[in-house]
Amino acid sequence: AMYKAKERGKAKYVFYDSKMNQDLVERVNIEKNLRKAIPNDELLLYYQPQYNIKTREIIGFEALIRWDSKELGWVMPYKFIQVAEESHMIIPIGKWVLETACKFIKSVHDLGHKDYTMAVNISLLQVLQEDFVEMVLGVLNKYDLEPQYLEIEMTETMLIQNFKLVVDKLGALKEKGVKVALDDFGTGYSSLNYLNTLPLSTLKIDKSFVDAICTQPEHKVILSIIINLGQEIGLKVL
Repeated sequence: AMYKAKERGKAKYVFYDSKMNQDLVERVNIEKNLRKAIPNDELLLYYQPQYNIKTREIIGFEALIRWDSKELGWVMPYKFIQVAEESHMIIPIGKWVLETACKFIKSVHDLGHKDYTMAVNISLLQVLQEDFVEMVLGVLNKYDLEPQYLEIEMTETMLIQNFKLVVDKLGALKEKGVKVALDDFGTGYSSLNYLNTLPLSTLKIDKSFVDAICTQPEHKVILSIIINLGQEIGLKVL
């Protein structure tokens, strides 16, 4: 109850209930089994295609991580990603994702689809590692993948916490040819302030705007404005 109260800010109170204990037990089980996920080969990636509406062609993929635990069965990403972040296991898991995704897209290129790109989500903890830029470039070199076929995705939350450091490191990668995407655009408070200073290649509109256009006509107007904004400043809009 104390921890729950602290999560809500200062001068709060929370009454204990049995669900808190269930949540704690679940979290402990996830963390314990997550430590064995890579050695036991339990992680896998799904590749969500990115589609060009005008040419009606697939232009690339986004890597989505999934976990099929031998002990817990299928664990939803929203459950284990947070645990991975809090326990710092996101660092080795993130590198595994990057390596697996780059290896896959290189194999696709070898089949003749030379122009496909691969988008990979990164966490703030990964970026904060001193060797982050070197690690990414090392993976590209390992799989003989040219930098322009990799796109690093970040969220606005990462920028708010460590703006200069994140911008410097992503800028160093972009100088080498790696693309940079701002994910979940439109849901934050300061996104517009970042567009002129970030080393961006792609603007990813938040899913909520797209989901609502059939039922809420005003969202269609907002969506059009965001698309035009991104295109006017030379960004690919997803």
